[in-house]
Amino acid sequence: WVDGINRNQWTECPGLSGRNGPESACMQGRIYTKQKCFECQKSLEPGILKYVENKGFLQCPEHPDITWAGPCEVRFGRKHHKRFKSVKEAERHLNHIRYQSDNNKGGFDQREWAKSQPLSFLSLREKFVALKETQSISPKQVRHITRVLELAGKSWDLMQIKEITEGEIDDFFLMDHGVGNKTLANWKTVLHDFWKWIVRREKRRLKLEMPEFPEIKFELEMKKIVNMEDQQDIIEEVRRISWEANPRIWLGIRLMSWYPKVRPGEMLNLQEGHINFKDNWIVFPQPKEKKPKFIHLLPEHSKIIQEIQSMVPSALPDMYFFRHLKTKSGVKAGVKFGPKYFNIWWKKACKNLGISGVSVYPGVKHSTVTALGTIMSPEEIQHDVTGHVSDAFKRYFLPDVNRAVVATRKLSEMQGGQHVVNISDHIKSSK
Repeated sequence: WVDGINRNQWTECPGLSGRNGPESACMQGRIYTKQKCFECQKSLEPGILKYVENKGFLQCPEHPDITWAGPCEVRFGRKHHKRFKSVKEAERHLNHIRYQSDNNKGGFDQREWAKSQPLSFLSLREKFVALKETQSISPKQVRHITRVLELAGKSWDLMQIKEITEGEIDDFFLMDHGVGNKTLANWKTVLHDFWKWIVRREKRRLKLEMPEFPEIKFELEMKKIVNMEDQQDIIEEVRRISWEANPRIWLGIRLMSWYPKVRPGEMLNLQEGHINFKDNWIVFPQPKEKKPKFIHLLPEHSKIIQEIQSMVPSALPDMYFFRHLKTKSGVKAGVKFGPKYFNIWWKKACKNLGISGVSVYPGVKHSTVTALGTIMSPEEIQHDVTGHVSDAFKRYFLPDVNRAVVATRKLSEMQGGQHVVNISDHIKSSK
């Protein structure tokens, strides 16, 4: 017996120290070394050296004069093993993880000390991007998420996720990134989504809480628009300068002016098989809203599409409708228009007419919707024109078809009745 403790207990109780009493004897975690007591080994005894709590060395219980302060290993629980060059270093580490285990909300988590660092910002952001790549979002959105997380990672990649709190997040948004508040708000959305995903994964094991994000105020800039007369002049100029190259350039822009709910990117993704001429509708399977989007065509609009479609041999249903019809300038026939192709021709037409500062999207959508505000209520525009309300298509429940057709009719009339184009006459005149 030593200090009221049976000597045999020294080899059984975790973290036993030869001289520090019962409390330190039962602390979780140990420090080990392969070094042996040479005096014990002379007697063919194991000669195991025991860690002495907070003394910076290991000691032989039988020969107190023999101590060791060199290379050693910390063992905490069944999985955490970490080597150190000195007992002093190991001691600091052991005390730190004991504190984590006893006082921190999340407690001790071996993953924080694993070589792969699975709870670091770097590891988690890479997993998050990999997850996003499997979801039904565009490659452009994945690239945006990746860029934002890489930018934040310059400060946080080496940090454990629970070390990044409101202070670090505030500091990130206070840094001068050379961008406006609208961009910062977009970054905030990415980071908020990232943390929401982490909290869902780790709220039980890590007891992680959702941090609060700073408020970022901004005002959207009003995009430059045109009146209906100028819009029709621009679209007519597009027809004049692009018809010989490809009539589908004019048709895509013309359709967007008739049906403002369709974005340029969605129009570019239109395939031959998405158009139903029998019932006069077009489906856009993967719009930004993530639910199929439908537009109900006026009969005369449907006829124009059919006539332009018939100018070339029939194509397979999965071919893009808005595609290059001839090989030129390194672009092969059959390839889909590029993301800026409509805007390139729109800008050319604007330049010819002396109109500047208006791109195709606000020119065909915002201009149209603004003008419609003089003859329709906001609710009518939202429901019947822009389609920001979900309109899942059911062929046998079409109470909205008549309203959509009436809205498009009003739009065509407002544009001066220029919605009818005699394609046959145009073909004759161009020969």
